[in-house]
Amino acid sequence: MNEDLRDTAAHKSKLKRIDKDYLYNEIKGVFNLEKGLFLTIKNLLVRPGKSVREFLFENRKKYVKPIIFLILTSLFFSLIISLLDINLSFFNIDKIEGLKGKLRSKEIGDWSQNNLGYSQLIMGVFIAFWLKVFYRKMNYNLYEILILLSFVLGESFIIFGIFVFLAAILNSAVIGLIGTLIYFIYIIWAIGQFFGEHKFINYLKSFFAYALGNITYLMIMTLIAFLLKFL
Repeated sequence: MNEDLRDTAAHKSKLKRIDKDYLYNEIKGVFNLEKGLFLTIKNLLVRPGKSVREFLFENRKKYVKPIIFLILTSLFFSLIISLLDINLSFFNIDKIEGLKGKLRSKEIGDWSQNNLGYSQLIMGVFIAFWLKVFYRKMNYNLYEILILLSFVLGESFIIFGIFVFLAAILNSAVIGLIGTLIYFIYIIWAIGQFFGEHKFINYLKSFFAYALGNITYLMIMTLIAFLLKFL
């Protein structure tokens, strides 16, 4: 009994008090920030395709895990549009004029807007399907393509979020338009670079795969809104 008490006392004496450093390290551990969040952001900005290939086949230790990265960046983006009270039409089927009042599109649209990380993961599945169709001769499986999209969509959230913030602060629609264009161009460029940066056809394929993935996502969301109306 005395030995147990001594062991417990010794164990307590070894534990550090919980302070800001403890909480910071815990947060880092949960989100894998110790693996280089800023390095991940930088590499995905300047050489996205090569960085994802490096993660898949060479070195995964220095990058944040892709799903965690997408969720973190979507939270960052959601925080910006929430603070600035911005509604995005291309994530929200309720913004499609032909659907208003005919389907329960508001619930689906609100869910997409409030859960951008999850909605982008779902959209990523459809984009991945079309990429698999267009690049069926390449030896990438569906899961590797989903890793690519998690990184690329996550990085695009950061880029677009910065432009949205600047557009709102400076009250400039032009900055918002430029940010929207860069958002889409980055995604097409990053995907094309992953499959081979020296072939123009890869960027063309990535454009059509991304467009078809978005269309498929919107069709599925519309179908769900249609079914909800009758439930």
